[in-house]
Amino acid sequence: MTRASPGRRLFASAGLVLLVVAALLSAAPPVNAQEAEPAAAPSGPALEKLVETLEDPKSRAALVEQLKALIETQERAQGEPAPAAPEGFGARLLAALSQRIDALAGQLSAATGALVGLPEVLAGLWQDAQDPEVLARWAEIVAKIALVLAAGFAAQWLMSWAVARPRRAVEVRQREVFVVRLVYLLVRTVLDLLPIAAFAIAAYAVLPLTEPRPATGLVTLAIVNANVLAMVVLAAARMVLAPRVETLRLFPIGHETASYLYIWVRRFAAIGVYGYFFVEAGLLLGLPHGAYAVLLKIVGFVLMAMAIVLVMQSRRAVRDRLRGAPGDRGERGDRGDRGGLAPAAGARRSLRSIAEWAGAVWHVAAIALLIALFVTWALEIPDGYRFLLRGIVLTVLVGAVAWGIASAIDAVVLRGSQVPEDLKQRFPGLELRVNRYLPVLREILKGLVYFFAGLLVLEFWGIGTLAWLGGAAGQELISRVATIVLLLCAALVVWELSTALIERALARHAAEDGGLQSTRVLTLLPLFRNILRIVLVVMVTLIVLSELGLDIGPLLAGAGVVGLAVGFGAQTLVKDFITGAFILMEDSLAVGDWVELGAHSGTVEAMTIRTVTLRDLQGTVHVIPFGDVTSVLNYNRDFGYTLVDVGVAYREDVDEVAQVLEAVGEEMRADEVYGPSILEPLQVMGLNNLGDSSVDIRVRLKTRAMMQWSVRRELLRRTKKAFDERGIEIPFPHRTIYFGVDKQGTAPPAHIVEDAAK
Repeated sequence: MTRASPGRRLFASAGLVLLVVAALLSAAPPVNAQEAEPAAAPSGPALEKLVETLEDPKSRAALVEQLKALIETQERAQGEPAPAAPEGFGARLLAALSQRIDALAGQLSAATGALVGLPEVLAGLWQDAQDPEVLARWAEIVAKIALVLAAGFAAQWLMSWAVARPRRAVEVRQREVFVVRLVYLLVRTVLDLLPIAAFAIAAYAVLPLTEPRPATGLVTLAIVNANVLAMVVLAAARMVLAPRVETLRLFPIGHETASYLYIWVRRFAAIGVYGYFFVEAGLLLGLPHGAYAVLLKIVGFVLMAMAIVLVMQSRRAVRDRLRGAPGDRGERGDRGDRGGLAPAAGARRSLRSIAEWAGAVWHVAAIALLIALFVTWALEIPDGYRFLLRGIVLTVLVGAVAWGIASAIDAVVLRGSQVPEDLKQRFPGLELRVNRYLPVLREILKGLVYFFAGLLVLEFWGIGTLAWLGGAAGQELISRVATIVLLLCAALVVWELSTALIERALARHAAEDGGLQSTRVLTLLPLFRNILRIVLVVMVTLIVLSELGLDIGPLLAGAGVVGLAVGFGAQTLVKDFITGAFILMEDSLAVGDWVELGAHSGTVEAMTIRTVTLRDLQGTVHVIPFGDVTSVLNYNRDFGYTLVDVGVAYREDVDEVAQVLEAVGEEMRADEVYGPSILEPLQVMGLNNLGDSSVDIRVRLKTRAMMQWSVRRELLRRTKKAFDERGIEIPFPHRTIYFGVDKQGTAPPAHIVEDAAK
């Protein structure tokens, strides 16, 4: 074994200092809280004074009056009515929670009560330190203890030097077989224990030679035992972890991890072992029992804090190990031909999800367990450890059963989501509608399973949830929750039925109208759904609040007042709503229509209950409130007309022009591109106007909706081409110059200047 590390020597030195501090408390008489003397009986003078009081009439009368006043005070206190139980379900829940918190606060205050006497202990310590005899006695004790420890460390050093060579020989051997490695590890552990044994033998042998006092001997034994136990713990840790010799390590852990764990074992051994034995030594030297209990709990608290630090430092490594353990291999091969997960893959996925969840919260559970162990030990709870063990085991069992039931629910829901092929063909939307709520139903069922599992866990941990649920408050809670659940289910059924009926009615109208109602579906369906959703949400929310014990009367009154104020303050907004509702109900326009709304025109892209959104030919978006819509020109209903006024010169034959226009119309009807868009032959409506320079003939073509503009452009193109071929003039504007006449009717001469060509 190697020499004692500087850290171990530091702990030993600190132990000596603590021992000296504890020795200074020896002047204080030892007090054992468990052996407290009973209350002293009344002394003789007190009894004689009581007899004199009873024999004296005045004193006896005064005593009787005092006793009557005391009895009256107690009766008045007992006769006062108990505080009224809180009304309302929420108030009772808060009262029960407050009682639980008060009980927990009482337990915590009992744990800190021992710290109250600490200032008195320190004052007595300072007073005893002024006594020279006490200091001299403790100097002698420290010298004897130092002699015993020096002998022990010397023997340990000699034995470590003796076994150093065989220990190195054991460590440098390469061993692949597990059994051989275990044998060599045991041999090295024995070599590690030999210096420890030498230390113990030397210390125990030298101790009687120093002729110590009883208290000195007990303190020395405590220090020696602490050092021996700490070194044994470290030897055991070196055997298990082998931090410096990887060839002797039995477990598949890395060198860094082994060294890290060994460092923490050394820290726990130093604080736990030395701290416990030094506190025990102080108790043997006369440390008051209250101070002893406080110091011992401080040592325990430090150990708990160190363990929490270790958990927090290791949380990521453990999380990564847990998340990477299950289900990483074979996932791709577990998929069936149909693309779904096979049952084995589903189970593996569940295990992986549990591993991920455990990796995310394991440190919380570990810290809670450490705190529970410390509180159980610090408060000295009867059968506390058995209670913790029972709670942990039952919690694990309940969690496993809950996970099994949740996995079964997943399998059943997965099987129930598969709709037969014949039903799919008959009802194409059935599978989508069925599977819409199956995931939600699955999560609800699993939530109920975990909820009842949580109730059982709380019952096992002594919270008394089942007894509380069986009482009046619990039954009321179950009744209210059931009412709320049924209400939510009814609202969901109403929502689905209403949506299905709306979709079915609009689909029937669209089929009857040859698909022309599809834009109306896109417009009205979201609107009806939003209105129905708002109504259901408001009603369900109010009823749920009422079931929770809240008075919704003031809420309704406040909502009415707010609605009235909003109505007066937002008249334009209300006007937009009302106008929009009537326009939508009258089906004046729909999404996709080309409309003119006042000075704006374009395609309807979206509509709400308040506004309509148009996009014009230039791509500009116009958002128009319905309140500003005074008229609607819809070019997208059923059919349209291409109306054209064709102007020709006065010298042209009108009948010939009409025949040419009819021929152009027939030519367009026979065209493969424009013919399907023309519903009727070209209609020559006759001479429509005698203009300044042209004769206007009006023609009209009936077209499909939204095709009138393209047909008009093509009609004008073909008309221009036909007129050019037949020499029909499309005149330019003509202007007549008038010079005026005098009173005799003679026109003034017009002077024309001829510019001779040069």
